[in-house]
Amino acid sequence: MNITRKIIKGIVAVLILIGLVIGGIKIMQQVQYYEMIHTVKSEEVQNIIENNLKLRHASALESGDVIQSYQIDMDSINHSPMGGIIFKVYINNDKQLYVHFLINKDLNSGKLVHEGGGTSEKFSELIRNQK
Repeated sequence: MNITRKIIKGIVAVLILIGLVIGGIKIMQQVQYYEMIHTVKSEEVQNIIENNLKLRHASALESGDVIQSYQIDMDSINHSPMGGIIFKVYINNDKQLYVHFLINKDLNSGKLVHEGGGTSEKFSELIRNQK
């Protein structure tokens, strides 16, 4: 009977330890996600987005241009397996007009930089038709 109690206490201790480890991992993932959201909402990232849109169409975000506005899709924010943050930006409140961004921190300067991304077919078509 005494050995059975020790085994049960050992199993309970292991289960508690596993629960604490899993809980700690989940909390760290949540903290990392909130840090990514904070970064994507920063003025530095807004400047990157706006500069990128202006590279794609010179008068972007100006009155009368085909690119009037953008919204960051907060649900699309993710950690890139290669490092950095991946997210989607909707153009003119149209979910079919979007640009993907990959933002990372430059190791030398510590500043955020745009490292890549892509566009939806509809967005590419819109820009092609304006040139």
